Amino acid sequence: MTASSHVTTPKDIRQAATALEGVAVRTNLDRSERLSTEAGVNILLKREDQQKCRSFKVRGAYARMSLLSPAERERGVVCASAGNHAQGLAYACAHLGVRGTIYLPSNTPRQKRRRIATIGGQWVEQVIVDGTFDRANALAQEAARATGRTYVHPYDDPYTIAGQGTIGVELEEQMPENTAAVLMDEYKIAQSRRVRGLGPVQRKALVERFG
Repeated sequence: MTASSHVTTPKDIRQAATALEGVAVRTNLDRSERLSTEAGVNILLKREDQQKCRSFKVRGAYARMSLLSPAERERGVVCASAGNHAQGLAYACAHLGVRGTIYLPSNTPRQKRRRIATIGGQWVEQVIVDGTFDRANALAQEAARATGRTYVHPYDDPYTIAGQGTIGVELEEQMPENTAAVLMDEYKIAQSRRVRGLGPVQRKALVERFG
């Protein structure tokens, strides 16, 4: 299935949730005592570190690959990643029986390279690129075009987004009714425009901590 100009819909997210049954772990929503004390409000953390690949990225990679046609599965997939998306794609490749080539920048930690190899086994090949992620990404897309394999984007794909969006399906069922705000960002949890549900003191504490 091609992403083209498709915009992610609630139906896509529901379908992704179905595809991820038995694959993605329903992670806990736990109260952080330390952050709650520092911010002065009740802070709950969605524990995506509990996923099989220790990151939410497996949701998107698997959801996207679950939509591949038989012909696309036969040709295989390509991606570029600095680690977490690569682990998610490696898991999907091994689970679905699809061969994948992962382009990694040379500064990718050896520990993550070993994890990718362990998770993907015989289904995954790693190509170490001398340069940045942008260089690895450019080579991955070039390889996809040259070979007809599917390029699985780490984030900018409506079906990858649908897979990541399944976190929201779980949050809707897990969150207390009086939740004031939901903060979601892989690296910077809090920016002022994303925490309007909190007061100025709590917002400042979160921004200083994570911004």
